[in-house]
Amino acid sequence: MMVSMSCLTIIRSARDEMSANEKKLADFVLENASLVRDYSSQQIAAAVGVSQSSVVKFSQKLGYKGFTDLKLAIHESVVKQESNVSLLHGRGASPGVEISFKDKLYRAKSEAINGASDLNDDHSLLAAARAIDSSARVQLVGSGSAYTVARDTALKMMGFGKPVIAEADTELQISGVATLGRGDCLLLITALGQSPHLVQLARQAKKAGVTVISLTNQSANPVSGLADIRLFSVSRGADSEMSDIVAATSQQHVIDLVFCSLAQHVEQSQGVRSKTRRTKDVSKAK
Repeated sequence: MMVSMSCLTIIRSARDEMSANEKKLADFVLENASLVRDYSSQQIAAAVGVSQSSVVKFSQKLGYKGFTDLKLAIHESVVKQESNVSLLHGRGASPGVEISFKDKLYRAKSEAINGASDLNDDHSLLAAARAIDSSARVQLVGSGSAYTVARDTALKMMGFGKPVIAEADTELQISGVATLGRGDCLLLITALGQSPHLVQLARQAKKAGVTVISLTNQSANPVSGLADIRLFSVSRGADSEMSDIVAATSQQHVIDLVFCSLAQHVEQSQGVRSKTRRTKDVSKAK
C-alpha cells in the first residue's frame, strides 16, 4: 500500500523541476510553512512577487483544487513534522528562539529520513530487496557524493555473501556494466537522475537484460525513467548549504529500508526452504 506522502516532501522533491516563479513559491512555502495557513493567495503572491493566478496554478500543479486545499495540506505536514521532531528530539523549540546550526542540521536530517519513508512504499522496497537477493551479481554506481552511499551499500551486500561491483572510476563502471547480463542487477544512486553517464549505464544494462534499480529524487528524470524498480530520496537542490548531507541521509535511509526488507525476505525464504526439507524428510521416512 502506498504511504501517504507529506505535502512538504512533494514540494521539496519537485522543486528542481519547477519554473522560476514556482521555485519562488516553493521556497517561500518551505521556509515559512508554519505561517502559510494565515496567508491568502493574494498575500502569498505579493510576498513572493508573482501573480495570484500563479499561486493557484502552483497549487493545482501539486494536485490540489486550489490554494485553500494546499494550505490545509501544508498545515497537516507541519503538524506531523513538529510532532516527529519533538518525539525524536525529546523537546520542542521555544517560540521566538533562534535555531542553532546544530538543530537546523538535526531537523534537516530528520526531515530527510521522514521524507524518504514517505516517498517509498513497502511494495517497491520489497521488490528491490527481492531483485538484489535473486541476482547473481550486483553493481552499484553512485553519482558524485552518492558514491559514498554506494560504497557502504556494497560492503553491506558483501555481508550477505553477494558478489558486488562498486567502482568510483567512470571507465571501470562502464566496463563493469559490460560484464553484467540477465540475472544480474544494477543499482544507480543519484540525487537528480540527470547524468548522461548514468543514463548510458542504464541503457547498456537494460539492453543486456539486467534488472535496473534507481534511487533518485521524485522529479521526473531519465535515470528513473529507464529503471525497472524506482526508489526515491529527498534532495534540496544545489543552492542549499546542506544539500549533500540531506541527499546522503535520505539515500542511506532508503538503502537501510531495502536491507531491512532484504533481511526479512532472506529469513522468510530460509524458513520456507527449511520447512520444505522437513516435509520431504518426513515423506521419505514414511
